[in-house]
Amino acid sequence: MTKRLWWIIGAMLLVLALAFGGWWFWGKSQGPLKVRVGVVTPISMQENVFATGSVVPVSSQEVRVLAPGRVAKVAVKVGETVQAGQTLVALDPTLADAQVAQAQVNVEAAQTVVNSAQANLEELKKAQTSGSGAASSGSDSGSDSGQAGGLSSILPQFGGQQSSSSQQNIVSPAIIRQAEGALAQSKAALKQAEEMLKVARVQQGQLIFKASMAGTVIEVNAQEGNISSVQLPLVVVADLKQLNVEAQLNEVDAGKVQVGGTVKVSSKMLKDSSVQGTIVEIAPTAVSALSVQGNSSPTVGVKIRLENAPIELKPGFTVSIEIVVATKEGVLAVPQEALFQEGNKNYVYRIQAGRLEKAEVKIGIGNDTHQEVTSGLKDGDQVVLNPSNDLAEGIQVSPEVGSERV
Repeated sequence: MTKRLWWIIGAMLLVLALAFGGWWFWGKSQGPLKVRVGVVTPISMQENVFATGSVVPVSSQEVRVLAPGRVAKVAVKVGETVQAGQTLVALDPTLADAQVAQAQVNVEAAQTVVNSAQANLEELKKAQTSGSGAASSGSDSGSDSGQAGGLSSILPQFGGQQSSSSQQNIVSPAIIRQAEGALAQSKAALKQAEEMLKVARVQQGQLIFKASMAGTVIEVNAQEGNISSVQLPLVVVADLKQLNVEAQLNEVDAGKVQVGGTVKVSSKMLKDSSVQGTIVEIAPTAVSALSVQGNSSPTVGVKIRLENAPIELKPGFTVSIEIVVATKEGVLAVPQEALFQEGNKNYVYRIQAGRLEKAEVKIGIGNDTHQEVTSGLKDGDQVVLNPSNDLAEGIQVSPEVGSERV
């Protein structure tokens, strides 16, 4: 029994010796953990925002109708150049012409009533003056008799009577006031008829649509003889010499751009060349649209004016935009792959005396490859690239040969 116990103890000691020897051999052979490193150094940095946008004309005209009507004439076709004032399309004017004619007749009838009322008032005033003169002289003239005959048809309109004895009481002030009121009413009716004629003529003119600007016809949705659509513009004219790019930026990027910022616009149609542009407008509010994943992501609209847009770019094309948002000289920067986050804070693993040290850093502007560090590191510090979850403070490390870079 004692001999067997000694055998067990001996076996255990052998296992421990082998384990210790393996650990000692492995530790001596491996040494410090090899890591890829980058060096903190001052560089010139430029931060850009990238997005896609659509080419749109700076100015355009859409011919639309509020109510459907028969298309009488289409005077242009797609691709045609037009001048301001040139006829584009016209609708059937039959009904509008009839309305103008009726309004003209109403104006003429109202003018006749005004003329009659004016003549009646003048006749009554003349009779009033003549009657006053006859009463003072005590005699009647032949003209008074003729005037009295003329008044016989006017006075009943205003409730007056003709006297055979004298004329001075035939036309009273009340009758004059009534005649003046009748004239005023007839003039008001004439004014109303004239305004209705103006409206009819405007409506008649609205059936002929003309170009309000010089440009190129880029869309025609009207056909002669067919009923016009109220959903689609009949004709669209655009100035293709001046183009904009409209884009939507996420809320982070939108906070970085400013009106007046420089933009580089590229497209497959431009191949290796690009077009310069300037931000001319940033929407005051964000809009939310469903993303591919079904999430609602706020975006802000940006309008970019192109400078010397080439003929290869046309409205509706999709382009790539690159907006310069910040440029700095001599800033401390680390490669992007050196950074990692815990919560809302940014960290790097810095190598100090051959061992890892976890350092919190404050960051500034960044680009595709580097990130500005405003605090937490100094020029010449070595930081680990692509740190894995296996790393921790205090681990002994050494840089891989040739891995050090800015």
